[in-house]
Amino acid sequence: MYAKRSTAKKLRMYRTELRRCRENSENCLTDVWNGEVMQSERMKRLFEGSSDNEHAIALQFSLDGVQMHKLGLNEVWPLICFNLNLPLSERFQEDNILPLAVTPGPREPVDIDTFISPMVDELQRLSRDGVQCYDAYAEEYFNLKVHLVVCTGDTPAMAKLTSMKRVTAQHPCRICKISGRCEYHQSNINY
Repeated sequence: MYAKRSTAKKLRMYRTELRRCRENSENCLTDVWNGEVMQSERMKRLFEGSSDNEHAIALQFSLDGVQMHKLGLNEVWPLICFNLNLPLSERFQEDNILPLAVTPGPREPVDIDTFISPMVDELQRLSRDGVQCYDAYAEEYFNLKVHLVVCTGDTPAMAKLTSMKRVTAQHPCRICKISGRCEYHQSNINY
């Protein structure tokens, strides 16, 4: 991405413009970069303070099940990432989506970790060590680091990602201590 001059400029300038806008208390476009978490000291250490940090890429990982047919007989789970360094107007365009994998059907994966563990291993290495890259806009080499900062998905996907029970479980929430009410439907027990 940094090898193409116009893309390298976008990757560098978008965060710079958001930071300038925030510092000048202007009415800014709201983005993840303006959020409380991204303004924390921990995130600032990852994305500010040096040329390499200014180049760092922030990723959003997204997970969701998709029915392949109207009858719902075959389900796949695409694993994709979005580059948060791109402007909102371009971030979710098809050419900018980073496809990682698609789990095979016909049902949801039993153990999602087997599909995401290669990505996690690679992201840990890229976050810790980085990789040498060339910035065509600045015409310089730098150490590119990549950090996964957001994971998104619908409720079943997030339950699977966090190894939690689903929303129909007796204790569906990982934070609060609520208990569901038991209801019997044919051969199923729902809470």
